[in-house]
Amino acid sequence: MGSHREGDGHVELLLGAYLMGGLSDEDVAAVRAHLEVCGDCKAEHDELAPVSCWLSMLRDEDRG
Repeated sequence: MGSHREGDGHVELLLGAYLMGGLSDEDVAAVRAHLEVCGDCKAEHDELAPVSCWLSMLRDEDRG
């Protein structure tokens, strides 16, 4: 996962893929572990979480 993380160890660049289910099991575990200890990344995650739900709904409508 190191190549996907920002230089300061935060996981902001992975949050979109994490929320949409696009990460490997290893990366998912690393993001989850980081979110448990990093308030900044957790706050970013919480802001983005509704967006992934909306995108999922749009995809379901497109299939419809």
